[in-house]
Amino acid sequence: MAAGPLLLIGLRCSGKTTLGQALAKAAGVRWTDLDPHTLGLLGCPSVHEAFERHGEAGWRQAEARALNMAMDAGHGVISLGGGTPIAPTAAAAIRSAQACGRAMVALLDPGPAELVRRLSGSRGDRPALAKDDREEVRRLGTARLPLYRSLADLTVDSSLPPTRCVDRLLEAIRTRRWPWPPGDG
Repeated sequence: MAAGPLLLIGLRCSGKTTLGQALAKAAGVRWTDLDPHTLGLLGCPSVHEAFERHGEAGWRQAEARALNMAMDAGHGVISLGGGTPIAPTAAAAIRSAQACGRAMVALLDPGPAELVRRLSGSRGDRPALAKDDREEVRRLGTARLPLYRSLADLTVDSSLPPTRCVDRLLEAIRTRRWPWPPGDG
């Protein structure tokens, strides 16, 4: 059986989109960012509107469906939303895919200071999850990082330049002898 996708997880602004694009290009595979697919399922043009219309619970349900669809579609790299692993059924779907060799998970972790720096420079189309960036990093790190670490096959310090992160990801995959990338061009 061919290997499935490499799933990139991490807190908001950990580098999932930037590194997902760079890694897919380096490996010659398809890349997908889960957020646009989730928005499509909800029929909303922005994350902010999706949260307003459907609430966080509706967003998380759509996110879990989008994840299953992306894994089934054979994409080589999938950048998950920061909260995707906490979506109902998402962690179980990830673990199931890992157990049968159909997915590998890389946790991108630039560290709290770098996350705060990135958040303060780029709020983007995201709902505020705490009163300030430091509080968001502390609160979400405490709540989510234990789950992320339990799912991760490998962890990369994503505070490094993107090319170094991509090299480290590729080397970690080779070291584990996982047959990736899949032949999905």
